[in-house]
Amino acid sequence: MYGRTAFASPSMSRRFQEEMAAEYLHGSAAGPIQPVAAVRFGGAGPMVTESQPTFARRLRGESAERPQDEIPFHLPIALRTVQHSWVSKGQFAPTWSKRIVMAKWLISGQAEMGVGGRWIAMQPGQVAIYLPSVRHQFRALAEENEFCWFTIDGPLAESFVLALGLQAGVASFGPAPVAQIQEMMKSLADPSPRARRAASLLAMRMWYDIASRANLPDMPSEVQQAQHIIHQEYGDVNLSATSIAEQLNYHRGSLSRLFHKHAGMTIIDYITEVRLQAAKSQLQHTGDKISEVARKCGFREATYFCRWLRKHTGQAPRDFRAPDTLE
Repeated sequence: MYGRTAFASPSMSRRFQEEMAAEYLHGSAAGPIQPVAAVRFGGAGPMVTESQPTFARRLRGESAERPQDEIPFHLPIALRTVQHSWVSKGQFAPTWSKRIVMAKWLISGQAEMGVGGRWIAMQPGQVAIYLPSVRHQFRALAEENEFCWFTIDGPLAESFVLALGLQAGVASFGPAPVAQIQEMMKSLADPSPRARRAASLLAMRMWYDIASRANLPDMPSEVQQAQHIIHQEYGDVNLSATSIAEQLNYHRGSLSRLFHKHAGMTIIDYITEVRLQAAKSQLQHTGDKISEVARKCGFREATYFCRWLRKHTGQAPRDFRAPDTLE
């Protein structure tokens, strides 16, 4: 699993280029990440890699998933996979998609989640939250461990979870929602559009439940205001950490550190994520030309927008279009 690569373009503001390069070099959440083979665990300490990975194996259980090649057209948030399984001791392999958001409950056994450069012990009654923009690792520690989880994707998946105040990491929850997991599993059996919408609602309801039960830290008003500005002004090509700090009359470095601490990602990454979700949504749900979508998402040039989208998703703009949409 590798991190993102920073690069600049004339279609980005100079200020945004400088800030993105600085955060990349300083090893932010989206900064340089070396390949990870395996991890040695030992409390809530720093991550230590090992050369020989031991991967967890599924012992038994049940699961359901939407076909990987099925694009969730007309669904801003879509249920992707659901699983209730017993697994052996070992490291979890990375998810196949970089755009999946996941909630994972430990029912019995022991586990640890690596996020933000540290390992967090996980106990039964807690839920692990995965966000695609935040690097993470996960490992089961007991000889046999029982988990249940579900994943969502879609153009607004990560933005929705972030808007609920949730962050990547481990949060309190209570007994795992096995009955709801079963209900979501059944909902994926029907591929009809009506059933896909019903499955989406089940997943969204579950995320609301997670947010209501999790002991969320109070988000500083400056971070909330910065997020609000980004959601309102992501179409401005000059939007940057510096411009946001100026609007809030706050020191840029102090705001960046505060934002990263409480939002789990840098301001630059947050701007990128909001633009990415908006771009995918507009490509899927409007007939706007690619050049117009690029402009609305803060890009001066459609050619650079296409390269940027492919870098972050592995897909071209046309791949997000509904079958009946003409360019």
